[in-house]
Amino acid sequence: MLFGGAMGGGKSWFLCAEAILHAMRFPGNSLAIIRKNLTVAKRTIVITFFSVCPKEIIKKFNQSTMEVQFINGSILRFIEANISTDPLLDKLKGLEIGWGGIDEANEVHEKVFATLKTRLRWILPDGTKPQYRIRLTSNPENCWLVPTFIERSDPNHLFVQSLTTDNYDENSEYVAQLKDAYKFNPELLERYLGGVWQFGSSINQLIRQEYMQLFEVAREYIEANYGEIIYSMGVDVARYGDDRTCYVIFRGDELIYIETWSKTSIPQVAARTLELIEKFGIFAWKVGIDVIGLGSGVVDILHEQGIQVEAITAGEAPEIDVHSKEFKHLTPFNKRSQMFMALRNDIGEEVIYGLSTCEFWQDGERKGYEMVMETKKELSWIRYNVSSDKKMQIISKDKIKKEFGKSPDIADGLAMANWMRRRKYVQYVAMF
Repeated sequence: MLFGGAMGGGKSWFLCAEAILHAMRFPGNSLAIIRKNLTVAKRTIVITFFSVCPKEIIKKFNQSTMEVQFINGSILRFIEANISTDPLLDKLKGLEIGWGGIDEANEVHEKVFATLKTRLRWILPDGTKPQYRIRLTSNPENCWLVPTFIERSDPNHLFVQSLTTDNYDENSEYVAQLKDAYKFNPELLERYLGGVWQFGSSINQLIRQEYMQLFEVAREYIEANYGEIIYSMGVDVARYGDDRTCYVIFRGDELIYIETWSKTSIPQVAARTLELIEKFGIFAWKVGIDVIGLGSGVVDILHEQGIQVEAITAGEAPEIDVHSKEFKHLTPFNKRSQMFMALRNDIGEEVIYGLSTCEFWQDGERKGYEMVMETKKELSWIRYNVSSDKKMQIISKDKIKKEFGKSPDIADGLAMANWMRRRKYVQYVAMF
């Protein structure tokens, strides 16, 4: 259950009270409260816990291990879960718990939640099981919590709204302070005082939320591309072990297919690319593959077979100027920046469509609407900087991965596929 919403809604108090409840109701229980940074936890949720918990039910607190032992044998641990410093989440994998809490869940990677669920396996000393529960808290943030809890499809997930006015009078000093703090930002005021989970866009977000809403809506017709429907595909090849290889396919202007794989070799990527070319009848010259890292090996294999796919070097100079009304005074810094500018323009001008009706596959398994939200989330991560010479540069995948804990592989594949969709009248060697 996610308990969250506005500031001052009692999120931390709730999480601590739930931990105490399950510790005392089930003697000998094992519990854990997770936060991204343990140092921050010591200044926040740990202080709240000792203000909430009656002292007479605490037998011992070990400050070095951050363990609370209750008088009935239950143990509560405060644990750090930071995917940037512990990418395999080893601190969680050894746990066996009957109850888990995640404080400020918007700060942690969604893998933390997925891993914590697998740790609900504790057996009580009397041989019975406690009530297996996970509780999360968060203010409204545009993150993995939105598709998982706010727009939930899993009946085992529940969202409970908390508002500032649940604890404070509308005319209280605290509410007045919030209104004053965000008086120049009505969106944040609505979010942190009203608990609204619908989001606008950050200042330097390239593809804004209102654009993605246009992208999701499918048109009732498909425009022919110079007399016939032409397919195009972008392939973003995984660079590191936890990245994904992503295939994105357009049918004319309609996005129809996205497929990701988490573990693939160069020959496997080349073979799958050829399979999709043959399955959808894609011209080889309408297939773009990122050659940074392992992608060059995939292109080499296909070229050796006479399949003249296009090698895309994201860091090379842009080909042509791609401007929109908003960015008319800026030029793209490199090819990757140019491709994302083009994607942003085409989404905003309703040139491309079909995200909500797209077919999604992940590691060979058919996926549903949660992948629409995943794609929109990755698109929202794309930020840009403007240099002194008025060039727009999309921030690197490495920086995005460091900030959000995940590489925007679907977003990059989509940008490449759209770039290849724009390709017209190119000489080609092989056709399938």
